[in-house]
Amino acid sequence: MLGSPARASRFNDGNTRTANKLINENSPYLLLHAYNPVDWYPWGDEALSKARYEAKPIFLSVGYSTCYWCHVMERLVFSNPQIADLMNQWFVNVKVDREERPDIDKIYMWATQLLTGGGGWPNSVFLTPDLKPFYAGTYFPPEDSHGKPSFLKVLTAIHDAWENRRDQVVAVSEQLTSAIRELESGSREPPGDPDRALVELAQSHIEGRYDARFGGFGGAPKFPSSMRLDFLLSSWTRNKNENTWRIVERSLDAMAHGGIYDQVGGGFHRYSTDAEWRVPHFEKMLYNQAGLGRLYLRAFEFSGRQSWRALAVDILAFVEHELTAPEGPFYSALDAETETVEGKYYLWTADEIGTALGADAKLFHELYELVPVPETGSNAVVRRQSVDSGSLPADKHKRWLDMRRHLMKLRGDRIYPLRDDKVITSWNGMMIETYAEAYRVLRAPEYKRSAESAATFILEQMRRPDGRLFRVYRQGERKYAAYLEDYAFLARGLLSLYGATGDPSWMRSAREVVELMLERFWDAQDGGFYFTEGGNDLLVRIKDGQDSALPSATAVAIAVLLDLTEITGDSAYRDTATRCLRLFGGAMRARPLGFVRMISAADRYLTSTPKEKSIRLPAKLISPSVGQVVEAEIRMANKTPAPGQEFALGVDLSIAPGWHLYAPASYARSLRPTSMTLNSDLPVMVLDIDYPASKLLFNAALGESLSVYEGRVELGARLQIHSSARSASTGDLRILIQYQACDDTKCLPPAELQERVSLTVSEEQ
Repeated sequence: MLGSPARASRFNDGNTRTANKLINENSPYLLLHAYNPVDWYPWGDEALSKARYEAKPIFLSVGYSTCYWCHVMERLVFSNPQIADLMNQWFVNVKVDREERPDIDKIYMWATQLLTGGGGWPNSVFLTPDLKPFYAGTYFPPEDSHGKPSFLKVLTAIHDAWENRRDQVVAVSEQLTSAIRELESGSREPPGDPDRALVELAQSHIEGRYDARFGGFGGAPKFPSSMRLDFLLSSWTRNKNENTWRIVERSLDAMAHGGIYDQVGGGFHRYSTDAEWRVPHFEKMLYNQAGLGRLYLRAFEFSGRQSWRALAVDILAFVEHELTAPEGPFYSALDAETETVEGKYYLWTADEIGTALGADAKLFHELYELVPVPETGSNAVVRRQSVDSGSLPADKHKRWLDMRRHLMKLRGDRIYPLRDDKVITSWNGMMIETYAEAYRVLRAPEYKRSAESAATFILEQMRRPDGRLFRVYRQGERKYAAYLEDYAFLARGLLSLYGATGDPSWMRSAREVVELMLERFWDAQDGGFYFTEGGNDLLVRIKDGQDSALPSATAVAIAVLLDLTEITGDSAYRDTATRCLRLFGGAMRARPLGFVRMISAADRYLTSTPKEKSIRLPAKLISPSVGQVVEAEIRMANKTPAPGQEFALGVDLSIAPGWHLYAPASYARSLRPTSMTLNSDLPVMVLDIDYPASKLLFNAALGESLSVYEGRVELGARLQIHSSARSASTGDLRILIQYQACDDTKCLPPAELQERVSLTVSEEQ
């Protein structure tokens, strides 16, 4: 069982406190408020019916467990009996964990942004009983402070307006709801096809936000914009523009050296409070480790920079030690505060460093700088120079490793931050993708094990019998129907696992997830993906393409469809991606910085072309491929299987002397592995695909031995006609073989062989 039971032991003042209705919830964030004097309800029929029956407005408070200001408001506002009494008397009070219910969070964050011009958490929104927002803000203090009214004043004013000017309140709620629905529908911008000018516009906007002094984009607070940097990195791989590379290089180094990176324990904090990356906001989110880990891996792959490789390895080590459950999946986050002090677990004084390290304190100060953190009397750690084995002499590097391990051991004696141990499907999908990419690039078997263990857990423990996904898992409890992002991010992770390992079972699982995603979220009439399944009771059904802290779920879904187009040759996936990109064409042009991940998908869409049949393989006929390097023959004895009957398919590849193909286990970004994909109009199940044993061949350019095929290769598949198939029905079995042929000095472009074999379902046996 993951996690540990919720406890009430946080109360040590001797007072007896009565739990509210959140005590029956499983979210660490909701449980944090379970003993508030506020009569909290979780979102659901009981609370919403009560609001309608009593004609009371709803106070909706949305946050998450590692949110610092959420903790502050819980301590100073929601634990105040005077404030709680008014909340209970005048409102129906509802708490939502935004990580469990991103659908609710998206809708009412739009309301806050429309009303205030900004947003953040905790998100505090007042709703009519029919869920229409009319007033909103973020953190409200217990007393007037820094230009913000006290929460008591806010409550009193809202109550007065509801009792004495309700028609005005309702009018505001109607106007705001109309604005939200307009945002949801995207009606402000017309659809349009993506083109190269759109990609160039996005690059111009991103580079225009670059902070040439400190790296990254914009000023304080500064977020590690992995999506923007990933976009620029992809652009650089095509055009080798020196200015683009300087932006990527400077930003990656600045983040790696800053306090935003935990220099002692590894892993990125969520953002920097200053423009120089020095003092972080200390919570650590799984999705940051996934996005930035993959970014540093890609940067290392394209550049060979060992410091970036070392950082990626360090991020993965942090996730393994701090955010991985014994059963394999990944936890969500670590809190920013301990003992009510933000960052206390991570901070050091100069005296502590001197006492801990003795003579090695001099080396510490040579490699690091201590940066004061306001209101703590202590310091964040910032790196002065690179510390990987390629940057330091061997003796100093060993001393650095010992010094870091010792500081980590001492830090381990401190009170550990709260760990949000719920498992979120979409975030796990992101981390699975990063671990799979790490295995592909670095070939370390532990990364393959981590990716496969998490993927297996999600597929076995977080699916209903019909294959639909759950959103969250904690302490053996699965909750909430999954959202678009859960399906899209998980499919992306599974496809990355397939690419890294060549195991066709991951491809089959990915396609199952994608088919459910298309069935349950695709708008067949107008195009685009809804964020939620149909039939819920929310104000609007969201169809959104903008990035947030996470990549746009729609953008990731498009990328998955393009992946499947390339792998399977099925143009239907590309057609769906085309409709989706066209739907958001105007919005992407109007707000390119909000659609970076989708414009990245558009860039890929524009640079790829639909696969055409370059080679046809009539059964029993040997046909040559480009340059006469590969010939193939299809073998299938039974073309009239009965319902429920298994049958076999074989494809023999003959490879010209001096040439070789790459086996699935040798998949690398620059080399296409040999793969076989099968599809049919009939209900045909692919039970197994058999790839033969390969041999090792040393590749001098890559500096490693790769698994290859030479001579004659036999690929096999075991298939079965589903028992529901109608007798005498006919259809095609589509066969796609993808490969890349190389000799000792060069590689031909990736190629493919395609064929359709006619099948007829015979009479039942």
